[in-house]
Formats: sequence, C-alpha cells, structure tokens
Amino acid sequence: QSTTAESRKRVAVEMKRRSGRSGGLPLQLQDRVFEPSEARQIMPFVEAKLRNAFAVLARVLANQAFAFADTSMTYLCHRRVDEAMTSIEFSPEQSKALMQRHEELEAIARQVEGRLLGVRKCIAALRGSGLGLAAGGGGGVPPSFFGGGRH
Repeated sequence: QSTTAESRKRVAVEMKRRSGRSGGLPLQLQDRVFEPSEARQIMPFVEAKLRNAFAVLARVLANQAFAFADTSMTYLCHRRVDEAMTSIEFSPEQSKALMQRHEELEAIARQVEGRLLGVRKCIAALRGSGLGLAAGGGGGVPPSFFGGGRH
C-alpha cells in the first residue's frame, strides 16, 4: 500500500509540474499550456522561434569557427616558416658557391675602402695646399674635378 501511495503522490506532482509554467522555454512560451488540440495553430509560432534561435546559434558558431581557423592557420604557418628557416642546410655545392660570393663581395668592399681612403687623402692634400677646399665648399677647384657638375 505504501508503494501505491507513493505512486499517487508522484503522479500528482508530475501532473502539477506538467500543467504549470514550462521552465527552460523562452518567456513567450513559458506561460502557455500545451494543448494537443491547439498544436496546429501554435506550430508556426514555435517553428519561427526555433528558426530564429538556430539562426543566431549558427552565426555565433560560424564566427567562432572562422576565428579559430584563422588563429590556427596563422599559428601553424608562422611555426612552419620558423621551423623551415632554422632547418635550412646547404649542399656542399651551395656552400662553396656562397663562400665564393662572400669572398668576391669582401674583395669589392676592400677595393671600395681603398678608393675611399685615396679620396680622403686627396681631400686632405687639397685642404692643406690652400686651394680653398675648406668645409667642402669647392673653392678654387674646378667642378670637373668632382665629376662634372654639382656634387
């Protein structure tokens, strides 16, 4: 008999819960009591609400998915570029060609430094001779000396 009394109490509680306000629904739907005979009339309203909710959800998820994909691709690309650059190794032929080019450029740099030193010596000699080459003004030196026109 106690199980029958408990069952009746559970049924009464369940009926009260089902006939009261529906929790977890939007405010517009909470105060409605579901009547099976009115299902056809209410269905378009419920469908519109669900479509709207799913549209909002789809937009939010699409934005989050795009942000995640963008961040992931950026991170992975930067990491791969860094890894690729640190793992560059030249073949013996490439290393030899790079060393030769480096030696060529060093020889050119030494040659340019030598020429610059010669130009500086010429300038010092001209300043010391009293031709008026003070402060780079040119003084009595003809413009042709500096390569033609203005410098």
